[in-house]
Amino acid sequence: MAHEWTIETEMLVPGKVEVVVPSFSPDGSKVAFVRLTDPDTIHETRDLGCLTVLDSKTRETLHDVGKNLVAVNYRERGRGTDELIYVWSPDSRYITFHMDRPSWEHHGARWSLQRLDTRTGQVEAFPFDSDQIRPHALLPSPTGNLLAIHTRQRWKPYTRKVLWKTTKHVVLGDQLLVCGPLGENPVNLIAWPPERYSHEEALGDFHWSPKRDSLAYIVRFKIGRFREECLLFLWEPGTGSRELFRTPEHLDHFSFSPDGTTLWFHTRDRRIENPQKRNTIHRLDLASGEDHVIMEHREFFYPLLAGSGTSVLMEMQLEGGGRGLALYHPEDDKVVPVVKTGYSLYPLWSPTGESFLYLRTKPDSKPFWTWPTEPFLQKVSGGTPNRVLPVDATAKLVNCRPAFSPSGREILFVAKDEAEETPDRFAGLWLSRVLESGGAPPT
Repeated sequence: MAHEWTIETEMLVPGKVEVVVPSFSPDGSKVAFVRLTDPDTIHETRDLGCLTVLDSKTRETLHDVGKNLVAVNYRERGRGTDELIYVWSPDSRYITFHMDRPSWEHHGARWSLQRLDTRTGQVEAFPFDSDQIRPHALLPSPTGNLLAIHTRQRWKPYTRKVLWKTTKHVVLGDQLLVCGPLGENPVNLIAWPPERYSHEEALGDFHWSPKRDSLAYIVRFKIGRFREECLLFLWEPGTGSRELFRTPEHLDHFSFSPDGTTLWFHTRDRRIENPQKRNTIHRLDLASGEDHVIMEHREFFYPLLAGSGTSVLMEMQLEGGGRGLALYHPEDDKVVPVVKTGYSLYPLWSPTGESFLYLRTKPDSKPFWTWPTEPFLQKVSGGTPNRVLPVDATAKLVNCRPAFSPSGREILFVAKDEAEETPDRFAGLWLSRVLESGGAPPT
């Protein structure tokens, strides 16, 4: 773009009750978020609230569902799949979310899946037994005909050794389940071999192809302190799963190209002590199965592709400590560092691929999800990053999941006004609009 951007920010929902996990519907007509009405201090894996849906134009409240029992894990302790985040259907009609049982404080977490019809307001429950199938992360397919769910449903033997004491347990193990939009025809994708039960096993990252209903996922087996085996699979309806890639190095994240023909990921060799020299960036061709090594044992990791465009956004380990961001341009095989100072968490591409959002923060003694954070919007074409802040400069971002509108010109985020005279106790919901220089609407 030839002109600089300006950003207008307004508050959508005041912080009378803490607001978390905002998102736009895929068509941009609605906004959803969770109000934390009963924060859970006993079980750290989730908090309880009420799912609220607004009209994005009129700000009218369309739905308040959950009766203070919607379970979310908004703190994001890492990039694993153990998240309780609601998801929109691709047609923007349905929202699938986790709901806990009313007597959670006595029985522990036993959340079930529910689906809200935003046209009728009806809530339907998935036909899963919450004592046998415990759903975690959700991911709908591009067509909306299938739903991938990270579940824990496999009872397996587990032996724990501490010094001279050996204890045997039966614990729940991971599984990846694919079903219809409301839990119809569930299919377990992973056939865990019994001979692997002695290893520490886990389901890694999983994503649908952006062009068709095929699902890629990672399975990991930790054999020892520095011995690990990671496998990347591709599942397609009617044909089952096939192995794409296998490595003894650590593999935990991947990203599809916009056309769905290649996978981008990094492997980490934990035997290399220098963090700047132990990551390898790969590009895997799905049709031929050919693995292209882009960078070997470098400081770059977590390659992330936008929904359009060719640039690859990568995090980088800085020499002085902390994390930075870099852009890789495949057409000329060029890496351009973008952020070289501080800690930059959770980069997020705009749907148009012309810009990306990142959170710059400085560490302190508190857990990283509570660090005061400043969001910045950066153009791929270069230039000075745009600071995205509420109208009051004392407000601070407290949530790690900002959300773009489908047009990429609006950003939802959660921030708390730190001014002493403010009556708001908790973080509220803010909306920033990206305008051209001088406040003119974008063309």
